[in-house]
Amino acid sequence: MFGGGNAISTAIQCGAKGLQVALVEKGPLGGTCPHRGCIPSKLLIGYADAAENARDARRFGFETTVRIADPDAILRDTFDFTKKYDSILEKALGENVTLYRNRAVFTSNRTLRINDTSISADKLILATGSRPQRVALDVPYWTSDEIFQLDKMPKSITIVGGGYIACELGHFFHGVDVDTLMVVRGSQLLDREDAETRAVFMKGFTERVAVTFNSTIASAAHDGSLFHIGIAHGDGTYSRRDSEALLFCIGRVPNSDNIGIQNTDLKPTARGYIETDDHLRTPVEGVYAMGDIAGRYMFTHAANFESEYLGDQIAGNRDEPIDYGPMPHAIFTSPEIAGVGATEEELKKSGKPYLAASVPFMSTTKGRAVKEEHGLCKLLIAPDHRILGCHIVGYQASVLLHAVIPIMKWRNDIHSLVDIIYVHPSLAEVVRGAARKAAGMLPTGSFVYQGN
Repeated sequence: MFGGGNAISTAIQCGAKGLQVALVEKGPLGGTCPHRGCIPSKLLIGYADAAENARDARRFGFETTVRIADPDAILRDTFDFTKKYDSILEKALGENVTLYRNRAVFTSNRTLRINDTSISADKLILATGSRPQRVALDVPYWTSDEIFQLDKMPKSITIVGGGYIACELGHFFHGVDVDTLMVVRGSQLLDREDAETRAVFMKGFTERVAVTFNSTIASAAHDGSLFHIGIAHGDGTYSRRDSEALLFCIGRVPNSDNIGIQNTDLKPTARGYIETDDHLRTPVEGVYAMGDIAGRYMFTHAANFESEYLGDQIAGNRDEPIDYGPMPHAIFTSPEIAGVGATEEELKKSGKPYLAASVPFMSTTKGRAVKEEHGLCKLLIAPDHRILGCHIVGYQASVLLHAVIPIMKWRNDIHSLVDIIYVHPSLAEVVRGAARKAAGMLPTGSFVYQGN
C-alpha cells in the first residue's frame, strides 16, 4: 500500500485475511481526513454552529450575547483529539502489516525505494492522495494543511476561494468571532452546486460572512504580524485589507508528481490523476489506484468505499466491478448544503428530459419551528419516474439527503418517496413535499417535460 490514508482499511483487511502487507506512509496514519481535513474541520465547525445557534436565538425573541472566553482552547481541544488517530490506527494494523514510515518513490512498476531499502509486491495499491494547491506569493500564507496545526486563533483572516473548503472555513472563523473576509474570483460560491439551491445558500451565507466577488489578490506583504493585502475588483476598483492571517483555498492537486511515476508505465492525465477501470485497476498489471490520486470522487466516503472494495477484491472474495451507487456530498456551512445525482444545469446540457420540483423548508411545520428561511429541497426526475438528482439547502441538509439516497440505489421511483409514512412534524416532510410535487407533475400522456 503506497499511502496510509484511507488505504489503511485495505491493509488491515488484507492482513486480517493472512496476506503479508507493506504499508508505506511518511506522515501520520489516516492521511488528510483525520489530520488535515474532514474530522478536524467538522470538530471546529461544531463550535461555530454552537455560537451561531446562540446568536440565532434572537430570532425567537431571546436577548443573547455570545462571548468566546478562550478561542485558543477551541484549537487545543480539537487538535489534541485528532493527534490520537495515528497511534490508534497503528495499533489496529495487525501482525501481518509492516509499516514503513518514510518517503518512498517508484523505481519500477511494483517496486518502491524507501531510503536504502527496496520492496516489491505482486499487487500494489497507489493511494498517495492530494494536497492543497499553492500560489507563488513570497509571504507566509496558509493553506488548509496549516490551519489544522494552529495553536493560536487569529483575530482576523482573509480567505481566498469560493469552494467548499473556503466556505466551511469561512463559516468556522466567522462563527467564532474572527473578522473574516472571503475573496472570490468569480460571481458565485460553490459553483458546482445546482444553481437554484446555490442561490438560496448564497443568500443565507453572505448574510453572515463577508464576501467580495469578482475579486483577486493583487498584492500581499507581511510585516511580521499583519498581512497587507491589495484586492483588485472586477469593476476596476482597488481596496486594501490588513489581517493577521491569509488563507488560500483554491483547489487540490494529486500527489503524483513527486513519487517517481516516471519510472513506471503509469501515465498520469494532464491534471496528474491516475486513471483506473471499473475494478480500480490501472493499465499496469497488478497496480491499483484509489482515493484522490485516482480523481474519481474526491470525497473521504468514496475513498472509504474504494478501500473496502479493494480489500475484498485483493483477498479474493470479490470480482465484480465497483458499484458506487448514487454519490452524495455535503458542505457543512450555515446554511448547510447537500446533494446527490445530477444538477439541473447538467441535465440541461445533456439534453435529457426531466422535471424539477422544489419545496421550501418553511412549508413544513418543523421548518417553521426552526425558522429556516434559507431552506429548500429540490428533486429532479425522469419521465420514467426515476430520481435523477436531489439537492437540499438548509438545516440538517446532509441528514435529510439520506432519505433519498437508498431510494435512488435500490428502488428508484419517485413514488417510493411518496408512498411511505413520514414522522410528523419532522423536517423530513420537506422531502415528501418535493416528492409529491414532482409526482404530481408527471405527464399522463406521451408529453415529456424537457429542460432547455
